[in-house]
Amino acid sequence: IREHSIGSEGQRQIRIPVGAVVSVNTYILHRREEFWPRPNEFDYTRWLRDPTTDLKPKLAHPFCYLPFGAGSRNCIGQSFAVIEAKVILSMLLQRCNFQLEPGQKIVPDIRLTMKPKYGLRAKLTKR
Repeated sequence: IREHSIGSEGQRQIRIPVGAVVSVNTYILHRREEFWPRPNEFDYTRWLRDPTTDLKPKLAHPFCYLPFGAGSRNCIGQSFAVIEAKVILSMLLQRCNFQLEPGQKIVPDIRLTMKPKYGLRAKLTKR
């Protein structure tokens, strides 16, 4: 709609011209060392509630984790997607054992979402 600048006075400012498309690289954002200890490792404990207070963990910055976007234009299906993922994952874990096939070359393919470039083969057995 109109030109805008990001950044503080006296600091490096970024000028955004009229009609520019601005996107956030969430792959890089979700791996920044100032926000995440051991940013390149999967660590499920980052999301565990504190057992003494039952509170969610506090993020280093309110916008350092954006799996569904943020603000007024975030994903309308965010709440449903999170609940659905938890239900499906818990059902699979109750009913199946998973074992990755050895010797696979696992290379991330990063586009709008991230997936394994050559697929991910696993052996599933009934519990």
